[in-house]
Parts: sequence; structure tokens; C-alpha cells
Amino acid sequence: MIIFHDTQTTIALPLPLFVVVEDVGWWQGSDDSANNGPYRNGFPRRHCLADYEALVHLSELLSMRLAIALVIGEWDRTNWLAGVRGATWMGDGWENSTNQGPWLDTTAAYLRSHEGHLELAVHGLCHEYWQNGRLCRSEFHDQSGMMRPPAIIASHLEAFRSLLQQNGFLRSPRLFVPPALFHSFGNGNDSIQCLLHSFGIEYVTTRFARCRHFSPPIHEKITWECGVTILERGVAPVPWNACAAAPEMIRNQPIVPLHWGNLLHGDPAQNLTVINRWAALLLNEANDFMRIAATDSADCWCQAAAYYLARLQASASDVSIDLSDVPANVLAGQTIALKIKSTCPHLISYSGADLTSETTDDHHVSTVRLLPSSDKKIRIHIKSSPP
Repeated sequence: MIIFHDTQTTIALPLPLFVVVEDVGWWQGSDDSANNGPYRNGFPRRHCLADYEALVHLSELLSMRLAIALVIGEWDRTNWLAGVRGATWMGDGWENSTNQGPWLDTTAAYLRSHEGHLELAVHGLCHEYWQNGRLCRSEFHDQSGMMRPPAIIASHLEAFRSLLQQNGFLRSPRLFVPPALFHSFGNGNDSIQCLLHSFGIEYVTTRFARCRHFSPPIHEKITWECGVTILERGVAPVPWNACAAAPEMIRNQPIVPLHWGNLLHGDPAQNLTVINRWAALLLNEANDFMRIAATDSADCWCQAAAYYLARLQASASDVSIDLSDVPANVLAGQTIALKIKSTCPHLISYSGADLTSETTDDHHVSTVRLLPSSDKKIRIHIKSSPP
């Protein structure tokens, strides 16, 4: 949004752009829901290391630590999930030998060495819930947005953490992406957010229209409870099961929600042709004066919260950005980005924040990052150029 404009200077508080890739982690690509199995991602082949390398390539092109919403059940090395109620279609007879092979070690090592490119997020064990052996959508909530029993949810989160550890991933995920977008909020200590927070989750993204609202969201695009901030995901640009999807228009929302198969080719050797097309579209959008590429999930949530919640005041020579309504845990240690077009950028100064970086592109648009002080009030001072 434009927060200041005169004949010499225009300042925008841009909406972030952040890529979240869902359904990463399956080794088998086939949708088996018609046979009481998981939906998976409807992909026409098994997944392989090249499919993760493609995501790292996209990360490098965007200079963004992408979030990959992980379905981790097929990474089970010890058939651990046999003891987790509702986790698989096989129940107590769960057996994962089809997916146990050297590719687990190779890919886990690759992901560990590229933690700076890809952030592992929780999506689920096998995406769904099997009630008395029958497929029910989805893993953590039913289709009406009612939670599975808290003990079941806790056991699935514990199992997710155990499978991460089996594969050498020791960092606790901070982002949760509800499978099938079924979720709920607004019931405080009885909420899934309370459970998620106890497992280290700080952020959730989903469709508010698909959620059960026990009480209204604090803002139509962002809300929070129990230390977890929920950001409206918005609509995906292409269908979840579209393989090698042609890039489509990016909507005016912080999250660009894609599914793994959208970015991959049926021939792994051709993956980068798909990635490069999407990267071109995403970079073009991020370079718009009103948008900015988020560096990671924390940056996205903070910038989005500022965009939606900041109280703004402007005069002929001064702009105040009051961030008092932004949750403290979202703002802590994070910078706010502004974009500036000015014929006299040297006449702009700041108070109530530290200027941590400033870059200028080929179109003379400067991007500044400001670290707010403890009073959460940033002030921008614009002096007129001398006559």
C-alpha cells in the first residue's frame, strides 16, 4: 500500500510474497484415495532426489527460503506408524518397505545440507485420518472443522517429530499447513493452536473460509491465539494435482500456495524447465513496487502483519507507522520492509527504528529494511529539497 506520496517521493509498505509448497515428502506419487489409501499428490511417477533439487533451484532463483509442507509417513524407517492410531490405511499392519531404500539417506543428507534453502513444515503423516480403518478427511480436523481428539492430534505430532529424528532432522518445525485446509481457531486453550504451540509451532497458514470459527478472527486476513499466528492462505493459482502446471497469475495475497507436482515434470531431467517458468512469474510479481519477496516464513508473517495491522498517519513531511497491534512474537527481531521512489533519497531519515539494509534496483526503487525499536513506532521524515 502507498503510505506517502508527493511530487518527489513515493513510499510503499509492500505486501509480502512467499512460496509454500504442499504435499512434499511422498515417495509414491499416485492418488490412492479410491482404494481407501491416501490422496498423495496425484503425480504420475515416484519422487526422487531431483524433485528436491528442483525446489532448491527455485529457492536460489528467488533468494527465498521456501516452506515445504511435509507429508512424512513414507519416510518411516522402522514402521513406527503401526502404533499410531488413525495414521495409515494399514492400521496395526503398517509396513513401509516399498519406500525404505538408500534414497532416504541420500535425500535426508541433501535436505540437511540445504536447510538455508528449504524450511520443513508440518503437513501431516499421511495427510488423512483412518477411522476404524476407513479413510476420513483429513488428519487433524474433519470436513466440518471439528478437531480430532486432542490425544490423537498430540500422538500424530509426536510421530511426526519421531520420523524427523529418524531421518536426522533435529530442528523443530515452526510452520503448520493443515491438510485439505480443514482447521479451526477461536477456542483458546481448547484449540489446536494450544497443542501446536506446545510442539514449537509459531505459524499456521490456511483458508479462513475452510475453518471453523469458534470466535471471529482478529482481522479478516490474520489472527492468533496461544502464541500461534494464523495467516490467510488464499486461493491456489493452479489445481493441486496439475503436473508441470503452466504458471498462472499470482493473486494479491502473501502466500503463493503451490503443490509439489505443480513444479515438477514427468521426466525429472525436465524439472528445471518448469521451475524456471514459475520463477520468472514470481520474480516479476515480487519486483512490483507494491510487493516484496519474503526471505522466509518469519519475514513473511511479520511483513504481512505490518501490512494488515499497522496504524498509519502521514503529513506533508512525516509518516508514522504504529505497529502496536502486531503480536510481539511475530515482530520480535524482525525487520519491516519499505519500497521508496524518490528524486532525493538522501533527504529521507528514520527514527524509532534502525536501518539494517538499503538496496536500489535498476529502476531506482530503493528497498529499506527497518528494525523497530521497543515502542513499535517507526517514523519517516521527508525533507523538501532546497529551492
